[in-house]
Amino acid sequence: MELPQRAKDDRFVRPGAFRELCARIARHPGVADIPVLFIYAFDPRTRLGPFYLYDKALIPGAPRAIGAALHAAGFRRLRLVLQSWNPRLRPSWARLDGKVPELLLISSMQIHSKAAVDLICDAWTLGESRPLILGGGPKAIYEPWDFFGLGPDGSQGVDVAVTGEEFVLLELLDRILACRLPGQSLREAFELARRKGLLEDIPGLVYRVDDRPGPPEALVATGPQRLVHDLDELPPAGISLNYFEPPHGGRTLAPAPLPAHRLGKYAKIVTILNTRGCHFRCHYCPIPAYNQFSFRRRSPESLVDEIVYTCSRANIHTFFGADDNFFNDRKVLEETFRTMAQAKVGEKPFRDAVYFSTEATVSDIHKNQDLLPLGREAGLRALWIGVEDLTATLVKKGQGPEKTRNVFQALRQAGIAPMAMLIHHDGQPLWSWKGLYGLINQVNFLRRAGALTCQITLLTPSVGSKSYEKLFEEGKVLRSVGGKPVEDYQYDGNHCIATASNRPWLRQLNVFAGYASFYNPINFLRGLFQVDQFWRARLECQVLGMVGVVESLVRTRDWLKRLILGRIERYQSAPRPPFPILSLLQTEPALVQLTAD
Repeated sequence: MELPQRAKDDRFVRPGAFRELCARIARHPGVADIPVLFIYAFDPRTRLGPFYLYDKALIPGAPRAIGAALHAAGFRRLRLVLQSWNPRLRPSWARLDGKVPELLLISSMQIHSKAAVDLICDAWTLGESRPLILGGGPKAIYEPWDFFGLGPDGSQGVDVAVTGEEFVLLELLDRILACRLPGQSLREAFELARRKGLLEDIPGLVYRVDDRPGPPEALVATGPQRLVHDLDELPPAGISLNYFEPPHGGRTLAPAPLPAHRLGKYAKIVTILNTRGCHFRCHYCPIPAYNQFSFRRRSPESLVDEIVYTCSRANIHTFFGADDNFFNDRKVLEETFRTMAQAKVGEKPFRDAVYFSTEATVSDIHKNQDLLPLGREAGLRALWIGVEDLTATLVKKGQGPEKTRNVFQALRQAGIAPMAMLIHHDGQPLWSWKGLYGLINQVNFLRRAGALTCQITLLTPSVGSKSYEKLFEEGKVLRSVGGKPVEDYQYDGNHCIATASNRPWLRQLNVFAGYASFYNPINFLRGLFQVDQFWRARLECQVLGMVGVVESLVRTRDWLKRLILGRIERYQSAPRPPFPILSLLQTEPALVQLTAD
């Protein structure tokens, strides 16, 4: 189901509250000396598809956002770890200036939850010396209960799951620090605050109600978060570049973070936040409800400042906008493009100095295609386009063959590479004799229209979306295959885990066939003789795509074998929390029990 919503007049934090909160935290005694470790969890089993090599070259948004927020709040003994760079690093071995971290933050997407759980359980091996453990990211937002009841007897888990953004985290830390007595650790101060009921008015938290060994008696949920409306109130994310752990194969931390000027040696792409929200309400997407059906933005000036800082400080010039739909609002789009087009990195204009890409839909690009030349002047080099389904059978977002062809042509004329994204859904054949209903028909159409890349995902239950429970109730979601349960990492859109077909292996092979029809030696040779401004990029995409398809087939061979030969069990209803969830409603003084199995 979709996330619950706050009342419209209660969706946002009071203007200025974020900065006031940072200043208040910084005034607490000893904040600068608290050792803080942040780990962005990563499960290497998700490295599939034509873009599988990009994960190690990308700095995601979460560590930068949290790192900047903690710095703004006065924390200085801080280390940001990407598990894709440091796969063997363990919290139990990590030391900051010789000290065990007092605060451990673990951020995870659903598909990386196994890695996050392993990190949490490892931290518990420290016993009484373990840090205060906070879990965050999409996994915590949509399924916080999975971070509790871990370990042999169910005693282990995070102390708190933060089901919101930076403001929720800082509000929690402020309350804990206000309770901390001289000589107390953060974990001890948290336990004191929880017992006194001092966390119950902070929306966006989930934590245990009890201290006893074993699984939780129940979990407290303090309700949906309040959002920071003006994204300019958030601290500049560039400051986080000073706190990243250098890549290595060790279990403990390096003596010092990687100097910012050396980040460009390892990272080639930085995720950057521009806008949040989308006016579409696709049944398979949780994004509108997460944003409480709002559209948030930052000023073009702050975006430019962050890009210039990152280019100059870290020598990274490629940016991926973490937008839900960058073309959502024309006024915002035009203002942003104009400001970026006038900006420079050193003596070079953004057009030549910056490689900026982001996401948009066919219909929104079509409405604003007159702004594409200006976008290219702003440094826009590629757009990842949610085509989804050219025939609009799966979802109607104003797309269609002619409109898509016209949009791709306008993009190419402006010097912007079209990067297509499709969803392969039940009922869609691999190929159709007429029309564009078949997957390969659509893939070939997009290639001829000028797409440099093509991403194909399978329709998968997305926690927090409108259709999530329906897919389970209809018996489409696979529970186990060949005696092995389907795991979180397989909810990545690359594994066929939701279909009414009795031959799910066929739908899985369809995806590989679709990729092979786009990335292959013949299309590489075609690109070799198609000399234009995208010549080199097109050939690079073909090579990486072919390698990715072959690598993916090798990595999923056991999964394919089990799909073909193994016994398949399906869910009959959506999974439920394993513990009672007590929702603390802000308008009522009592805890109200919701549901649990």
